[in-house]
Amino acid sequence: MLKRVQFFWLGLLMAFLSGCATSAVPLTYAPSGEEVIPIAGAPTISVVTFTDGRTETAIGIRSDGTAFTADAPVADWVSQALATELTRLGYVVTFAPTQAQAKKSGATYVVTGKVEEVWLTEVSSTSYEGRMRASVQLHKNQLQLMKNTFNSSLTRRVVPLSSVPKEVLAETLRDLVTPMTLAIRQKISQ
Repeated sequence: MLKRVQFFWLGLLMAFLSGCATSAVPLTYAPSGEEVIPIAGAPTISVVTFTDGRTETAIGIRSDGTAFTADAPVADWVSQALATELTRLGYVVTFAPTQAQAKKSGATYVVTGKVEEVWLTEVSSTSYEGRMRASVQLHKNQLQLMKNTFNSSLTRRVVPLSSVPKEVLAETLRDLVTPMTLAIRQKISQ
């Protein structure tokens, strides 16, 4: 009887630690810091949904060789995160699915971009690596003011839980969009 109880608890612990692994990772984003009220007279920015220039549909690989996939379009996720961070800087930000719609919005600035890499590697059940790369362009009156490529990478030692992949990706994304927003702010303030 004691052996059955031990096996039961061991099995339950293993199920908990494996996190009921699924290949579809929820793409979430939680900005760091507090919400900011738009600054009076702040420039308006329209963020256009980035294009997805990745060569693979998977967003990573597990230690067992199976692929991580996204539960939503990766380009939308990155674009929305950038729009969120620009709003947090006090800009009035709109989100447009196309450049034509961004133009119709009457925004002073238009941001476009291309997601070039989003990759999550489960090195082991307690170690993950995330990598992202995206290029961003800032336009004003059809004139390109800035074109930069941004990279982010991190390695995390973790407790093996099912939420780890989404958390590592969200943190990698935050590390990608933060310098983007700072570069955009610097260019707008020149």
